[in-house]
Amino acid sequence: MAFGERSWVELLPSYLTSENKGRLQKGIEQFYPENRSEISYDNFYRDFGHKYFLQGDIILDVRMANWNSSTASYEKTYIEGLILSNTCDISLENKRDVNPKQCLFAPLINLEEFLADLSINGLSGDKLETFRKNVKSQLYSNIFYLPKIRENQNDRIALLDKIFWFPIEEMESLIDTIDEERIASLDHYGFYLLNFKLSYHFCRLPEQCDRVA
Repeated sequence: MAFGERSWVELLPSYLTSENKGRLQKGIEQFYPENRSEISYDNFYRDFGHKYFLQGDIILDVRMANWNSSTASYEKTYIEGLILSNTCDISLENKRDVNPKQCLFAPLINLEEFLADLSINGLSGDKLETFRKNVKSQLYSNIFYLPKIRENQNDRIALLDKIFWFPIEEMESLIDTIDEERIASLDHYGFYLLNFKLSYHFCRLPEQCDRVA
């Protein structure tokens, strides 16, 4: 994530305020080991009234195939999901007769339940708290941390190495009940932090691997 003082700003749209760009810079700096500090998650979500799905929307009870390691088989399950697909790609107004695009989701898990599983598997004490702190600082490339949406809820994490696809036709059937299906929508800060996190997870340039040698 070698964004210079000037070059990283050029990646952001001009309509963002200086305050929003400053917050994003602090978030991006977490990917530099020498600059890591606590990230502020204020105003991470936005009020939504739009009747279409956005990249970064959190959806309730998305159907997916879950791998059961005990039986070495997939089982149907329902899980909260974070939309990773570009908004235009899943827009129902973009009708495609050729090459229709499906919707990509990252499964969401309650952070406390995830930590409890780690504890059962032997991670405890300082190591468990260090893991929690690192998750909240966005230090793991395959985990995107999402703060609690409401005070009576727990934090969530999106697992970027367990992405799955969902039929676009099924997304269309959810439009009529979208206010019930959608739990939250990311604000500018959350949305662009997600984009940078996806870039870091999938496209670390340069990759430090000589493919010619």
